[in-house]
Amino acid sequence: MRANAFAAFGALSNYGIGPQHEAFLEQVHTVIPRLVLHLHDDDVSVRQACRTTLKQIAPLLEMDGLLPLFNMHSFNHDHRTDYEGFVRDLTKQFVQHHPLRLDTYMASTIQAFDAPWPIIQANAIYFSSCMLSLSDDQHILNQYYAQVFETLVGKMSKSADAVVRATCSSALGLLLKFSKSSSWKSARVDRTDSSHSIRKGHDFSV
Repeated sequence: MRANAFAAFGALSNYGIGPQHEAFLEQVHTVIPRLVLHLHDDDVSVRQACRTTLKQIAPLLEMDGLLPLFNMHSFNHDHRTDYEGFVRDLTKQFVQHHPLRLDTYMASTIQAFDAPWPIIQANAIYFSSCMLSLSDDQHILNQYYAQVFETLVGKMSKSADAVVRATCSSALGLLLKFSKSSSWKSARVDRTDSSHSIRKGHDFSV
């Protein structure tokens, strides 16, 4: 049933043109997080339906780097590492082409932290962490970083499912790496500002 639902949405993409374009595009952006999460569903038929649907709606998203991703090994294979690699590459495209949609994507993805399927919980954890680690939108970071970080720490120690614990560990690595990078950038900006202030002070005194 889930596979049929995703496939039906993909078939509707043929109607995403003309006067219905904007309305259908909004629906596409609403569905995208679910498609991403179910690309690595336990049910193989759901995985395939999501791959097909993502290809069908791709032209509507107007993302130049999206179509080449579908020819990559990571998109067409079922290993966990392939899926995570594809999600990272896909998230880079979202950050570049649709940064204003990340808030909606994050809100939808976080809801899946408590999904009834452990694999979908794990996928939501990884996708949300990718968005946070690749975005420089302060609103997104302020709104979601602490919540996601706390969830990762909690599930990494308490979840009964190995895939959730393992994904929390790798996702936590993404966030910590991002945090260190952000701290370095902030320190660099602070040093630059201080240098400018010192030079201005010298210029003023002269």
